Amino acid sequence: MTQTIHEIIEQGKHHFENKEYAKAEHYFKKALSVQPNYADVLNLLGVLHHIEGKFDSAIELFQKSLKVNPRYTEAILNLAVLYNDLGKYKEAKKLYTHLRSTQTVKHKHIEPVLKGKLSNLHADIGDIYRNLGLFEYAIDEYKKALLLNPKYVDIKTRLGIAYRENKQLKESLLELTEAAKADPRYIDSRIQLGVTYYSLGKLNDAKKQWSGIVEKDPDNEYAKMYLTLCK
Repeated sequence: MTQTIHEIIEQGKHHFENKEYAKAEHYFKKALSVQPNYADVLNLLGVLHHIEGKFDSAIELFQKSLKVNPRYTEAILNLAVLYNDLGKYKEAKKLYTHLRSTQTVKHKHIEPVLKGKLSNLHADIGDIYRNLGLFEYAIDEYKKALLLNPKYVDIKTRLGIAYRENKQLKESLLELTEAAKADPRYIDSRIQLGVTYYSLGKLNDAKKQWSGIVEKDPDNEYAKMYLTLCK
């Protein structure tokens, strides 16, 4: 059975989260062979290469991700962290400066299982729009998904990211705060909340989120990398 690109990416993310980096890289490269301009995957592969010490490749991947989506906050931060690690402080500072300068329908008659499928379809379309830089369309799709299933914190988190990339930082903060409170176990919402705090210049709040994650999960690569921004 042929896998969809979404299924391939999800497998890559699963292996990445379990620190199975060789397997994660295999799936990310497989996804890029289907869609070379997928900002999310380029960024994730860049993070992986950074962890593995493949710095030149990581820089190239982050830059490619930003070429596809110039407002991709995570890719900007990941590239800035890497520049810092390499002692390229001017390049890192330039990225920080750029980042800070930018930045009621009811469905009573739909079966719960179908609601879940429809919600995920809207979210998947939202991901495609966001990776193409069409943030308003992405926001609209994520909102449609949440109308069907308001408790899907992963989709609420993606909505918060889309708001941030559309320079709507207050809206981003609201969505991500709600997502983090709804399910504190969903780490990505807290990481993204930290990113939005950082984008707003609220470094102490960002540090609080990321350090809290590291306390419970010392091996969380994202939180550890982002914490270096607050030193």
